[in-house]
Amino acid sequence: MEDSGLEEIRAARRELDDVIAEIRTVPGYEDFLAAPTFEDVANAAREQPLVYLAAADPGGLGLVVRGDDVLHIPLPQLTADVVRDRVESYLQQYAAFRRDQKAGLRGWRAALDAVAEWLWDAAVGPVIDATHPAPAVVMVAGGLLSLLPLHAAWIDDATAPTGRRYALDATTFSYVPNARSLTAARDLARGSSANRLLAVVDPPRLSPATPLPLASLEARAAAAGFTGSAELLPGPAATASNVEGGLRRADVVHLACHGFADLAVPLESGLLLAGEDVLRLRDILALSLRVRLAVLSACETSMPGTELPDEVVALPTGLLQAGVAGIVASMWAVPDPATAMLMTEFYRRWRWDQLPPAMALQQSQQWLRDTTNGDKRKVYEDALNGCRRMSATLSWTDWHTESPTTVMSKASKRGRPLPISVSDGDSVR
Repeated sequence: MEDSGLEEIRAARRELDDVIAEIRTVPGYEDFLAAPTFEDVANAAREQPLVYLAAADPGGLGLVVRGDDVLHIPLPQLTADVVRDRVESYLQQYAAFRRDQKAGLRGWRAALDAVAEWLWDAAVGPVIDATHPAPAVVMVAGGLLSLLPLHAAWIDDATAPTGRRYALDATTFSYVPNARSLTAARDLARGSSANRLLAVVDPPRLSPATPLPLASLEARAAAAGFTGSAELLPGPAATASNVEGGLRRADVVHLACHGFADLAVPLESGLLLAGEDVLRLRDILALSLRVRLAVLSACETSMPGTELPDEVVALPTGLLQAGVAGIVASMWAVPDPATAMLMTEFYRRWRWDQLPPAMALQQSQQWLRDTTNGDKRKVYEDALNGCRRMSATLSWTDWHTESPTTVMSKASKRGRPLPISVSDGDSVR
């Protein structure tokens, strides 16, 4: 990425600061993204370690907070210049991939591998050592580090199915903007039910938008865990008014649609719905929701690029501020079949196995990464034959135009952890 790309990020940050000031003038939002006190941080870190990462010169640092105890981790490789160079290279290759996926795929994969390997030594490995044996950690990544997939950091491991050990194999990762938002999310999660689902399914646009062929599969997978309490808004039904009404009624939201980020005016960032309808962050903040979990699936702009800082900060953080206790979101473009499988396994583990959302996501990523195509095919063939509790999820004859077996054969073989991260309010459901 050229220097102009980083300047766009800096400009977006300045615009964001202005918008935060504007939001704080709204009654009820006076503390929106306000800096937490140490008491806020200590209280937020009593259940799980809260880890702050920051790049600086001559070296970065990690702060592991456990209640009133704070451990300082020197990170000499995490200098501001090195982080900037790493992010530039990473985003440059990703931009090339987005321009031409076939020609740019190899370079993008190499860049992802390189930055994830570097992250292990520079930041994540020392954090894992310092927090072991904590089963889960909550990350607050500062500056450009928020653009990088910390949970996908890796080191060679000949005993692992992929030949690598990833950070998510060592602990369950969650991400938050700050300690105060974590405490608010936990309080909301504990006081919320998770009984009613709203699923928005690939709204057709009058203007061109990439279709999501397997979005309906994700919706069915989600709905199978909410028997009798699932509201689906497929295709043309996903208008702004219908989605707003559904959000007010829902405890869990699955959004299989595209989103976008407005660099100049982040409050105008939002979700593309049916026709020309758009649900903007400004509208979401006005809804005063009480939602246990929102899953932003296949949201095209929720990925690295010069647009990413606005969507990462604006949409997920805005949803948290609007009354959503936890967010699952993707960090880059993922294949439609792989995403559909990941979402199916996520809902299976969360709704049927009763795992906390962050752990359900972690185990689903590991399953998708470590199993072969044959393993995956058998799981879904068993489901179709009624051998699994969630057989209702796949009790239909085709996935749009292809059979489950065909989809399995097109899915990636053993590879990397999918780039979907969770920001969730509690560790125990």
